[in-house]
Parts: sequence; structure tokens; C-alpha cells
Amino acid sequence: MPTNTLFNDIRLGDKKAFDKLFLVYYGELCRFAYTFAKDFDHSEEIVQRMFVRIWENRKKLIEPENGKSYLYKAVYNEYLKHRRSEDVRKQYHLSYILNKNDDEEETESYQQVLPLLNKAIDMLPEKCRQIFVLNKLEGLTQKEIAEYLNISVKTVENQVAIAVSKLREELKPYLHLLPATLLLIVFH
Repeated sequence: MPTNTLFNDIRLGDKKAFDKLFLVYYGELCRFAYTFAKDFDHSEEIVQRMFVRIWENRKKLIEPENGKSYLYKAVYNEYLKHRRSEDVRKQYHLSYILNKNDDEEETESYQQVLPLLNKAIDMLPEKCRQIFVLNKLEGLTQKEIAEYLNISVKTVENQVAIAVSKLREELKPYLHLLPATLLLIVFH
């Protein structure tokens, strides 16, 4: 049975079609997930979550042109969602540490400069901003970004360098107000 037919049957609630899709692609998708997750347990977890999402959202499932490509992309997107949620937790932790700091002056500086930093990031060209945010704020490696955006690693490196240069220039009058930890995240 072709993969696309399985997707249509799954959309209609056919549990056997879902089981078949799972059995046919689970191992292959776990091996694929391992190429970027670098951990067998994490790879299996990513693939399992992706299949759970397919089943939970089956009524909205649209028959893809290429079912196998769809599954590979869905696994990679699931990996990115997990990475983003981990990075958001890290950002909140960083924010908590910065705000918990006993040095009220540094905390005020941080709160004063953060909107300026966000505004400067928003002023970056769209592709440059997207790459910068994925790298510096969401924690993806340059290789992961290149694979996700289907561009070369060199392009990612160049765009990050351009973003850092533009942000330094834009925030030059305020750099002395930025806490060292934020400087390291943005400009390192």
C-alpha cells in the first residue's frame, strides 16, 4: 500500500493504516533522527512524538505529495520543537538569574537594554534575523540551521557575522549597560 494511501486512511481514523505506517518507517526515522539528535533514546522519543502528533491531528492531515519526505520533515521539525522548548527554558533560567541578581543596577540596565536589543534584532534583514535568532536565541548549531533552511553552512556563518556586526553598531551606545552574560550570548 503506498504511503499516500496510508495518510488518507489515517485521516479517516484507520488505526491499522497508522500501525502499518509506524511499523514500516519507525526504524528508518529513528536512524534519521539519530543523525542530528546523537542519542538513541532521544531519537526514538522524537519519532514517537511525531507519530503521536500525526495520530492526534489525523482529522487535519492532508495527503502529502511524497509521504516519505513528509515523515522525514516532520521528524526534523519535531526535533526543532524540542530544541526550542529546551532553549526557551534556558532563556527563562538566564532571565531568572539576571533578575535574581542582587545588583539592582545591573538588573535595571538589563531591563532598560533588552527592548533596545529586541528592536535592533527586529531591524535585521529577514533572513539574517531568522538565522541569528535560530543560532543565538534558540541555540541551533550552524550546521543544523543550514540543513533546516537548505543553505550552506558558510551562508549561515556569514549571516550570523553580519547580524552581530549590525547589532554591535546599533547597540554601541548601550553596550556598557548590557550584563556580561547577555553580551556573551549575543556577541560570542
